[in-house]
Amino acid sequence: MQQVTSPAMTVMYSSHRTTIPQLEQFVAVVAKELYAEAAQQNLLVSGPQYWIYHGMDGNPQTEFTLEIAIPVQGKSNSSKFKTKELAFFKSINYLHEGAWEKMPDSYGVILKHIDENKIPMSDECREVYLNVDFEHPENNRVEIQMGIV
Repeated sequence: MQQVTSPAMTVMYSSHRTTIPQLEQFVAVVAKELYAEAAQQNLLVSGPQYWIYHGMDGNPQTEFTLEIAIPVQGKSNSSKFKTKELAFFKSINYLHEGAWEKMPDSYGVILKHIDENKIPMSDECREVYLNVDFEHPENNRVEIQMGIV
């Protein structure tokens, strides 16, 4: 676990109002569409996919904003996806390895660290999907970035 300041980056993204139980509908679908659109727009994909949560509090009924994004370089005129600059981002990072079903345990570890050290949190959290393996979930690697102020 470490405190990190990530640099600003340009992303192509889609934005969704959703809840935790509704997240499954976006898995793999939106990322495939983003990568296909980036290729069609002749953009250089310059990093892994990000899931960016705004206002998610862990309650399954709470509606929040989810942005699914990929870092890109180049000019886009996509009618399907927006492009924007993400500002630098201060966070406490923790690497989750393994099945998605175990991610709540990883969130528990990072939130315990933040609580024990009385670190003020922002309302933004990011998941950076370093490796996605649906056939062998033990190979999944996700960097959880809990926003701090």
